[in-house]
Amino acid sequence: MNEIAQAIGRIPMIGALAPLCSIMVAAVVSLMIVAFKKGKALAAEPYIAIAGLLAAISVAWFAWPAASAGGSPALLTDRLALAGIEIICAAAICAVLISRPYLAVHGEGRGGFYGLVLLSVFGMSALAFAGDLIAILIAMEAMSVSLFALTGFMRDRPQSVEGSLKFFMMSAFATAFYCMGLAFIIGSLGSTSLATIAQRFDYVASGEGRSVFLFGIAMVFSGLALKVAAVPFHAWAPDALDGAPTPASLLICTSARAAALIAFLRLASAVAAPGGELWHGMAAAISAATILWGALAAMRQESIKRMLSYLSIAGGGLMLAVLPSLAQAGSMMTRALLFNLIAYSISMAGAFAALVALGLGPGEPLDQRHLCGLSRTRPWSAAALSLFLLSLAGLPPTLGFTGRFYLIMAVAKAGDVALAAVAAAGSAIMLACVLRPVSAMYFREPSQQARPHATTGLAGSSLLIAVMLACALAVIAFGIFPQNLLAFVYASSPL
Repeated sequence: MNEIAQAIGRIPMIGALAPLCSIMVAAVVSLMIVAFKKGKALAAEPYIAIAGLLAAISVAWFAWPAASAGGSPALLTDRLALAGIEIICAAAICAVLISRPYLAVHGEGRGGFYGLVLLSVFGMSALAFAGDLIAILIAMEAMSVSLFALTGFMRDRPQSVEGSLKFFMMSAFATAFYCMGLAFIIGSLGSTSLATIAQRFDYVASGEGRSVFLFGIAMVFSGLALKVAAVPFHAWAPDALDGAPTPASLLICTSARAAALIAFLRLASAVAAPGGELWHGMAAAISAATILWGALAAMRQESIKRMLSYLSIAGGGLMLAVLPSLAQAGSMMTRALLFNLIAYSISMAGAFAALVALGLGPGEPLDQRHLCGLSRTRPWSAAALSLFLLSLAGLPPTLGFTGRFYLIMAVAKAGDVALAAVAAAGSAIMLACVLRPVSAMYFREPSQQARPHATTGLAGSSLLIAVMLACALAVIAFGIFPQNLLAFVYASSPL
């Protein structure tokens, strides 16, 4: 009878973990098709990927109302995890949809791309569930290995291979730091569970093993900071995102960033209160440096794709601004992070889709001069790209502005007025940055040398139009009427 009772008690957890199963089944089927490809079987790959991702979103959506802070110590099946999976899979669907026309035009007809996308999404989803440092490590590596391959998927392009190699090398160092920190934490605390760390932090930090334990926490923090591309662990991001196929760049900037930030939030929730001023100072310094460095570096970029890469770094720094004050206002900070994560993911997905629609990919002209006069030659593409860039910069009445305002006000209410001021200054710099390409599209005359090099077949793709239209509607509708999205965010906060 006890075994039956335990099995019944695990049913909610099994239901909550079903999205992981859906993604893995789709990944296995996709890779099996590639391994035993026959004729036109490879054409089914994107459909299998979309079906698996939609199944994961549907299961997570239906499991979300009944989810609670339960599960096992290693896998937390709460509403935050399920909300994270919905964000991750929705952004991955955008990447899959724009991949088909992109890969076809660029001559990458071999299979495997969509299987790698699904494997990376599986790791990201597991990272959203992880409540233990070892579970976080396994999920991070499952995510990263596939992302290395996606970044270097265009192996005939030097930029793609170089970006993949830099991503791999930096991630190897990050994993080494993380494993070293793991060893020090186990040696001083005797556990890797985040719940246990929160309970025993004060006891260990005041004893003889204090320096060993704090060093371990710092190393784990460093390993996670690289996945978020936080300064000074950001050096891989611009080259990797610029060299990767644009759909892979979208996946790294949105889904991977969302998974890493949720894992960061769980670690911060465990150590923020007992860490006190030490945690607050370290987290605030990294957040401020990431915001300013990303925004200022984006100002200097002529390449649109590299500019988006640095804007993604600055956007990650803005979301890291919630971590220093988790101890004082945990629930409010969690909501601010989740809302901004949704706003950022939608805006970034739309921006990359617009780039693909313009036929701008690795090895092709990506400079801002190619956008001159675009409003006359490609008015709808210019309007879509402008909308997404302005949303990333936080200009009203877009969703980006609503999220940015909510985040800065939350940080200021928690007492971090200086960090809120840095976030506001970074937003102003980001706005100045995105106004350059927008002004080029609308206020500069097109010339023969400055015309965008659109690739035939991309601009009119119904898949690209669908992604851009959906993202544009979300940016405008949720920016003006954010009530339903706020209600979802409030209900998903576990703190």
